[in-house]
Amino acid sequence: MDYVEDLYHDWNQGGRSAGGAVNRVEAEFDRIRAELGDLPGAVASPERLRTMLRYLTRTLHPGALNDCFHHAETAVCGKRAKNVRQPLPMLNMCLSCPNSRRSAVHIPRIRLTRDLAHEEFKDIRGVPLLQEAAIREFETTLDAMIAELHAEEGSPL
Repeated sequence: MDYVEDLYHDWNQGGRSAGGAVNRVEAEFDRIRAELGDLPGAVASPERLRTMLRYLTRTLHPGALNDCFHHAETAVCGKRAKNVRQPLPMLNMCLSCPNSRRSAVHIPRIRLTRDLAHEEFKDIRGVPLLQEAAIREFETTLDAMIAELHAEEGSPL
């Protein structure tokens, strides 16, 4: 619950987010802010805020590179593994899933993942072309994920 509350406060203070679940989660945050009158400079009741955010905790699965607000009907991982009622982040579908949401809390881990991948695969001579393309695409995707979360243009990745 504390984590969801932190996500809300970050969003309410103008923090950026990205991912397939952004519109759904931010619509819920908008509804809560409108009902509470929780505008910057106003203090909303912390107990009431937590009660209103409790709905989101039922579907939230925090992750290293993004959070999953899991809905079985739209989960990309569910299309790969049938008869599963929970997210399967090890399938690495979270980067393109409509249930994912990333925010500033994920940037250091995305950066670390990108840097580790770059270091591990800096010399890929002899790697089949399709595998090389997949490695480069993964690094490019991680760079794009970092860039979409930066509020200021020109800030370093």
